[in-house]
Amino acid sequence: MIIDRIEPIALRIPALKRPANVPSPLASDVMCLTLCRVTTRDGLMGYGECLSLRPPMQNALFATIRDAIAPHYLGKPVDQKEALNLSARRRFASFGRAGTVMNALAAVDIALWDIAGKASGQSVSAMLGGARRKQVPVMASLDKYDHADRVRQRVEQALATGVASVKVHEARLEVIEEARRAIPAATPYVADSNNAHTLADIRRDAKRWAALGLLWFEDPFWPPEDLLECPALPGIVIGMGADFGSAEQMAVYSKTPAIGVLQPDVCMLGGLSEAKRTLAMLAEAKKTAAPHTPFVGPAALASLHMLAVTEEEGYFATVEADDSMDLYGTGLTRWKKSLDVPTGPGLGFDPDADFLRHHLYAAGS
Repeated sequence: MIIDRIEPIALRIPALKRPANVPSPLASDVMCLTLCRVTTRDGLMGYGECLSLRPPMQNALFATIRDAIAPHYLGKPVDQKEALNLSARRRFASFGRAGTVMNALAAVDIALWDIAGKASGQSVSAMLGGARRKQVPVMASLDKYDHADRVRQRVEQALATGVASVKVHEARLEVIEEARRAIPAATPYVADSNNAHTLADIRRDAKRWAALGLLWFEDPFWPPEDLLECPALPGIVIGMGADFGSAEQMAVYSKTPAIGVLQPDVCMLGGLSEAKRTLAMLAEAKKTAAPHTPFVGPAALASLHMLAVTEEEGYFATVEADDSMDLYGTGLTRWKKSLDVPTGPGLGFDPDADFLRHHLYAAGS
């Protein structure tokens, strides 16, 4: 199968409109998705995605797929997807081994895995070594509220949907503590501070952080390199790595005793080809792999397949969305107890064509 066309697809989806009784953080009024459709000469199509978040990122990623990544792949065989991923990484290394180029690369790479699975009749998880589970528990991943009462209210609403765990994105310790009061002790709880603190901050309040009983404390401080020389912090399991661009970068941090959880992100890693290498490395290092899942499109399906093959059961962190943002009509964007791992060929589903047409945005024009 020869790659014939590579088309980036920019979508702008109206952001979640919450009921009047649901507190709303200051967030963008649109969800920006950047997908990629790859078509072979014999007409087989696959879909991929890169992490966009905001309009300027979407414009940059759209152009990078179209003008840099696509020319590297056109006319090449799909069955060389892993070798093509490696050669692209080498070719564009001078522009950075993590970041925009790797993110754009992921969209094409995921689409090729989708095609390969469709051609062989195998699911992505089968191609990754075989699914260990049929369902993955859902972690409600909240937006940032920066307000103790509001985040507690939203946590209570998330728990009412039956989710298996909760994740907040908050910096202030008192806000994270208030959310903890609403969460039963047996319910896994993750706090992501997005590098807001310093190591000295965490050490100063170490007893309070430990008392939270977090499943893991995600991206706690800046600079993360301080973790390389940091001993384990009593009662605090640190998780990080969603921004890493390679298995090699992840491996450096896997040797650090302070880190208990590493979080491969299929887009930041540059696709499933590198995610496959990363999962194997983490299993060898005996580190918990907790794939990072801030997606609602093809990367979400790819992440479900990754979670299906990890040795330890992990959580799919479902971002704040609703059924109006569901590209597949399968409930992927809904807070609930668990998600089924797709069993169909490739990623398992294609985006709804009417959904794509309705939300298409003319990026790069």
